[in-house]
Amino acid sequence: MKVSIISRPRINFTQNHEWIDCNGSVGFVGISAYRLKGIKTITNIKWFNIKGIIEKRTLIAEIHAAEQIIPVYAPVNCKFLGQNQQLTGNLNLIIESPQDKGWIFFVTPMKFGSQEPLLSPEAYQRLIQTKVTI
Repeated sequence: MKVSIISRPRINFTQNHEWIDCNGSVGFVGISAYRLKGIKTITNIKWFNIKGIIEKRTLIAEIHAAEQIIPVYAPVNCKFLGQNQQLTGNLNLIIESPQDKGWIFFVTPMKFGSQEPLLSPEAYQRLIQTKVTI
């Protein structure tokens, strides 16, 4: 399987490896390529009953792979808008294009402009390099 190294242009990360790309009033949310390393197949996504305003760090879904279960949390205070319909019948898109087409769900952030305390791509790279060297 070929894995795309393309990342969305406005991407920011959490320390828990979620990412969000805010484009106007919509934010696309996914899991970083680093967090998905070693996953070969995704078997299922378990969705939690999400309605209304969601607080940051609320569990939205779990990605089930043969090797492990990866929780996916809301990276910011937001309103859940829906799932990525391109994943229907093709869950491995999450692995194949983890930081672009493999986004998992989309939201409307409650606060625009300031992405604090999200990590820039450069800060996230420093974080994962630190984890590798420890």
